[in-house]
Amino acid sequence: MKRILCLTLLVALGVFTTLVSNNAQADRFPIRALEVAQNLHVLSSDPNQQGMRTGGNTGVFVTTNGIVLVDTKIKGYGPDILAEVRRISDKPITTIINTHTHWDHSGSNTEFPDTLNFVAHDNTLKHMSGQNCNDGTGFQGGSITNCESFQGENKKYLPSTTFATQHTLFSGRDQIDLYYFGRGHTDGDIFVVYKEARTVQTGDMFARKGLPYIDSASSNGSASEFGETLRKAVAGISDIDNVITGHADDPHTWNDLANYSGFYNDLATKAKVANSGGQSVDDFVSEYRAPTQYNDFAVDEGRLRTVVQLIYNGQ
Repeated sequence: MKRILCLTLLVALGVFTTLVSNNAQADRFPIRALEVAQNLHVLSSDPNQQGMRTGGNTGVFVTTNGIVLVDTKIKGYGPDILAEVRRISDKPITTIINTHTHWDHSGSNTEFPDTLNFVAHDNTLKHMSGQNCNDGTGFQGGSITNCESFQGENKKYLPSTTFATQHTLFSGRDQIDLYYFGRGHTDGDIFVVYKEARTVQTGDMFARKGLPYIDSASSNGSASEFGETLRKAVAGISDIDNVITGHADDPHTWNDLANYSGFYNDLATKAKVANSGGQSVDDFVSEYRAPTQYNDFAVDEGRLRTVVQLIYNGQ
């Protein structure tokens, strides 16, 4: 009788363990790899799934001497990224560039060797080095800036190469140009230009075809300056065909980025005029309609209200 009971318990435990394992696997969103150009891929998320999924898009650029990653998704995705990289090339990963500080773009930095060259804007280094890292706005109660990942021994993963306005890595077909045009989503957003591939990776300065999230509270982002930063990027970057956005599942075009700048700047200009004229945020939001040429850009009412309120506040 005891033996039967033990066997029953073991079977039940096995079934429970299998269910837990299967559920854990089901909850883990898969990475999807797409070729953007020769030697350049993007690791995005499954378009059939919703929400944050794997985090921000990761660029994988194969250079003569190794692999460059741009952004590393959510914490825990390092092995998944490496597995996809190995399907593309057996060259070593040499460099990680972060478009900005946020946890869904720098989450797996510490899951790679600390001997890599970590590259970011000066202000991104400042945020990653911060000490207020348990405000609950980031991954599992951490900070949206992901600074908890770089404390103590993990300081060795902080960016070792930083810059203020422009920086170039490598040369020839391997050349990558990094640009900073000003505040926007944060105060450290950079545009990564893969010169030979005629592609720019925008991070969350162009996350998707919709209104941006502005992190004014933790990363000194600015809704008031976001449009001008986009305008400078469109004017300051040339010879681009493809755009890797921050979160969209598929690559976009240069015209998409140019139109996004037009879409946002149209909204920002109208909001500033309305504010000067004494119109309330509520009235502006209820009356606002995007011009027909920007109909493919989503306008979520909640996000619209937040962006407009920040503009009214001069933030």
